[in-house]
Amino acid sequence: MALPLSGNQLKNLTTRLREGRETPEDLRTLADVLLHYQRVLASAHADLERLCTGMPHAEPMAPRVKTLKTTLEKLHRHPELRSLAQIRDLAGMRVVVHGTRADQDELARQIAELFRDDARAVKFIDRLAEPRAGYRAVHLEVRRDGILIEIQIRTALQHRWAEIFERTADSLGRGLRYGEPTTSTVAALLVEILEQVAEMIDGIEVISTKVRLTDLESMVRADLERFATLLERIL
Repeated sequence: MALPLSGNQLKNLTTRLREGRETPEDLRTLADVLLHYQRVLASAHADLERLCTGMPHAEPMAPRVKTLKTTLEKLHRHPELRSLAQIRDLAGMRVVVHGTRADQDELARQIAELFRDDARAVKFIDRLAEPRAGYRAVHLEVRRDGILIEIQIRTALQHRWAEIFERTADSLGRGLRYGEPTTSTVAALLVEILEQVAEMIDGIEVISTKVRLTDLESMVRADLERFATLLERIL
């Protein structure tokens, strides 16, 4: 299953999109490219679901391909990207782990084995060791049928935190996702609170790898839900 255009054609298309010089034909071509990504992603997601069937604590979420809007935003944030094919999260999958960090690590290992490619090693991106704006997860960058796919592996608490943070960024500025500064006092306060909660979640999960702290996990989850309710009122 090959892309509907050559590597050079894809680079030229990327340049026109970044510079705002795209033509109606370019947009039709882009639609074909995204359709190709969707087809490959659907096949990869089916394999991921089969793997998770034997792991009751692993919940695969719906796959997604970036929209035109978010793709253009990505190109503008990263001018070093010369081709859409370089965007590792143009196609993405996500799995929520209802368990410990050890379960998260084991699932990451099995997914890496599932998508092992002798021509290109699976890339691990450890957002636990190097969080971004409080965001923590394990990401894998894999290749399937010539395209890159990003697989996010989150614990249940990491996932709920990320959902709330994304909701905050959608309302107050997507730049919050990437640690960009804000002049909004409200946005800065909300991000500070969320980062503190993320630190708390991290501490609990590190300890819970050896000892389950169910009560503490429940307390943090309740705090997250209260914050989500407050967020709805503010935004």
